[in-house]
Amino acid sequence: MIDTHSHYYGEALFRRLEERRDVPRVARDGTRRFMVTPTSRFELRGGFTTLADRLGWMDSQGIDRQVITFPGALGPDVLPAAEALPLVRDVNDELAAVCAAHSGRFTALAGLPLADIDLSVVELERACTSLGLRGAIIPSNYFCSLAVMRRLHPVLDAASRLGAHLMVHPGQRHDEPLAPHLYDDLGMHRASTIDLHNGISHATTTLIHAGLSEHWPGASVQIVNLGGAFPFLVERMDHISAIRAPGAPLPSTLLGGLVFDTASLGPRAIEMAVAILGPERIMLGTDYPIFDTRVATEAVAAARIDRAARDAIAFGNAARLFGPNA
Repeated sequence: MIDTHSHYYGEALFRRLEERRDVPRVARDGTRRFMVTPTSRFELRGGFTTLADRLGWMDSQGIDRQVITFPGALGPDVLPAAEALPLVRDVNDELAAVCAAHSGRFTALAGLPLADIDLSVVELERACTSLGLRGAIIPSNYFCSLAVMRRLHPVLDAASRLGAHLMVHPGQRHDEPLAPHLYDDLGMHRASTIDLHNGISHATTTLIHAGLSEHWPGASVQIVNLGGAFPFLVERMDHISAIRAPGAPLPSTLLGGLVFDTASLGPRAIEMAVAILGPERIMLGTDYPIFDTRVATEAVAAARIDRAARDAIAFGNAARLFGPNA
């Protein structure tokens, strides 16, 4: 199996974040370290900090290779550029070192200092050409509308020229407050699932209408978590389009070269995505080490899909996209 959605937390990130007093930051309690983000506080141990633990977990799951990324959704990549640039460069260097030290086990996606688009282009070029990284991770809020997405056109131009892969992952923009919306109740579900997947659904809707294959044919784009609620909603979108914009392309026909991962979702969601998106667009994702469970791999095994679709999701699509060594 090839896991196409996981994150890497390393000493370069911890060192930089321990220097900060504001979130995102790393806090110490004796010998224990905690990541403090706008939405959570969690201990850094196990797969967060130890490659041996990560490799052991991969082996226990039957995962041969893993795509590791700059840790999305924490916020350091959308800090002011003067703060973000040294941090993302250090982490990207460490990602490259991990890949070099464990040949064939990891492929990496860089972080970019997104408050400065020119610096982001330079760092993407460095990551892909000098470091050998495969592309970059970009917060989904940069795709909340076609107008907002225009800011990223230089990054997309560079990605297409470099043949880079871009992962669209939940996260805020540099011009948004990091403080989350607070709910009166059930915030764990309202924020961590409903809001999160609503944001991914908006990003998916933007990207299918952005003309990716026409304007940026050299880049590949992965949307996490099966595109949010898009597989559930796209039939309604087609219905509304047919009534209100007759003759316009139906949203279901605009998927182009987009690919999606299964991270944090279950077998019924995978079945729907296979039926709506097609098995050729779906890849296994675990969101490790945030979700350190067997849910992701067992969901693919339990989904009521045929063997060809299961094999495509588990490894075939990722091997085709990233190459035989992922």
